Amino acid sequence: MLNQKQVEEIKSLQQQCETFENIELKLNWDMLRNRENDDDDFLHYEEGKLVGFLGLYGFGESYELCGMIHPQVRRKGVFTLLFNKAITSLKQRNVTKLLVNAPASSLSAQRFLSSIPAKYDFSEYQMKWNEQSLETGNQEVILRSAKSEDDSYIVNLDVICFNVPEKDAKAFVEIGEKEEQIRYIIERNGKQVGKIQVQRENGESYLFGFAVHPDFQGKGIGRVALAQTVKIEAEHTRKIYLEVAVKNANALKLYESTGFVTYQTQDYYQYPL
Repeated sequence: MLNQKQVEEIKSLQQQCETFENIELKLNWDMLRNRENDDDDFLHYEEGKLVGFLGLYGFGESYELCGMIHPQVRRKGVFTLLFNKAITSLKQRNVTKLLVNAPASSLSAQRFLSSIPAKYDFSEYQMKWNEQSLETGNQEVILRSAKSEDDSYIVNLDVICFNVPEKDAKAFVEIGEKEEQIRYIIERNGKQVGKIQVQRENGESYLFGFAVHPDFQGKGIGRVALAQTVKIEAEHTRKIYLEVAVKNANALKLYESTGFVTYQTQDYYQYPL
């Protein structure tokens, strides 16, 4: 697992890379801080300074990969070196899918992606809440804290709504329990109809895993539940974020109507293992 010095070095490298390209890297800090092994992080030092980092993030049998190289050390094969080490490690595991993540506007990332046999899969908008008044008065719809007995329902929703393999959905639930994420079940007239999760970190709130069962979609439930969640988080911070797949036009429209504004796009490429 990463020690405190390494964590600070990675943070510093991230800031330098983001400033240089005016991008935002998705390093999944909640997972980085809770590593249980040394198998998922690859660091490269030159003259005692961290100049390269690559992280793997496992969700069941699926993995995501994201990394960075100091601007002054690029085009020297450092990222390729880290990438090959990561691929070698993944091939020794039971991994069925690997997605390589990169900011859509990163030219250095696009150059690397064009050099490997990775196929574009999808893109996500990263969105931030622009403060506005929200209507949360529908008493039929409420949020309640999820309990361990709700795990199977949460897994089922991920399978149905996000087309996630059941093994991966179960892994999501286990990660959420370890990292003490805030998990809500959405109820309408006392019946389970959906879910939404929140990760609070460094004075910011990240909404994710938001799903309403298909049988209850199109009834305004999602709008009310989202507004209720944002209202709760706004008591702690005005820095509220979420992500939505570009192709999910209905969800994008809902988020925009609740005050969320896109500030960056992340691309995902599938790499054959």
